[in-house]
Amino acid sequence: MTDPAILGAVLGLAIGLADFFVLGYVIDVMARRRPAERLGAGTALNIARISQLVLFPVVGWFAGPVVASNLGG
Repeated sequence: MTDPAILGAVLGLAIGLADFFVLGYVIDVMARRRPAERLGAGTALNIARISQLVLFPVVGWFAGPVVASNLGG
């Protein structure tokens, strides 16, 4: 049996990676449409995508055992 904390961290990393690439696509689309007008929004999205890539696995590490205990694991 795998440890629920590790499983939660891996799931959080998978969600964080998907979000990283989706927000990267959004930043690229915004930069192509209005390059100079949305400079602050692009920077904010870039900070958000990097922080979510780090925070989602950490949250998953702590949430995994809680969810597993509530499901009878």
